[in-house]
Amino acid sequence: MSGWDWFDGLAADDETEEVDRVHWRQCFGTSAGQKVLAELERSILRTAFGPQSPDRAIWMREGQRALVLQMARLARGSVNGGAADNKG
Repeated sequence: MSGWDWFDGLAADDETEEVDRVHWRQCFGTSAGQKVLAELERSILRTAFGPQSPDRAIWMREGQRALVLQMARLARGSVNGGAADNKG
């Protein structure tokens, strides 16, 4: 392996673990879970720092954004950012 080759194997692992991710949909599929996601999206994704913000604050917010987006993706049941299959 060299360069970014190690990254190619992650997609296969992501698909095999889809069955194990039902708990995300069960948790955030409830009305309370949807309210939590909506609040996170409102407070993290729909706000912005001004140009005077220090770099460390912007980096921290980017990490928060990534986490909220990942949570929302898993709650939807999507794999690799796409729509989930509606099996079962």
